[in-house]
Amino acid sequence: MDIATNLKTYLKTITAVTNLVGSGDAARIYIHDAKEGVQLPFVIIAVLTGSSEVHLAGASGIATNRVSVISYGATHAAAYQLDKTIRLAPLLGYRGTMGAGFVHAVDDDQGYECGYDPPVAGSAQKRYWVMRDYLFVHKETTD
Repeated sequence: MDIATNLKTYLKTITAVTNLVGSGDAARIYIHDAKEGVQLPFVIIAVLTGSSEVHLAGASGIATNRVSVISYGATHAAAYQLDKTIRLAPLLGYRGTMGAGFVHAVDDDQGYECGYDPPVAGSAQKRYWVMRDYLFVHKETTD
C-alpha cells in the first residue's frame, strides 16, 4: 500500500482523532480530496513528493515522501485542534507499523500554514484549515 493509505489506516486507530472525525468507514479522512458537502471537521491527506532511495546494488527498499495533512474545521480553533491532535497522536516523531507498512521516521517539514476556504454558494459557512507537511521515511516494496 502507499503511504497515504497507510497513514489513513493509522489515524483511524487513534481514539483522539476518531473522536473528532468519526471512525471506521464513516471516518472523515480522505486522500487528496474530500467528498462534496462533507461534515466538518475532516482531514485530507495529500502526497506531494516522493523518492525511492538506492544503493550500489539497486533499490534499497526505503522511500521518502512529503505528505501534507490538512485539518478542516468550522472555526480556526477547531481546525488547529484537529491538527494538534494528529501531530501529537503521535505522528511527529513516529516510528513503527503504520497500516500495512513500516515507517522509520516522521518529521515536520516547513511548519504549518493556516487559512480558510470561502463559503460555497448559498452558505455562510467558511471552512478553516491548518495544513502541515511531514516527511515520511518508510519501507517500500522493491519487487
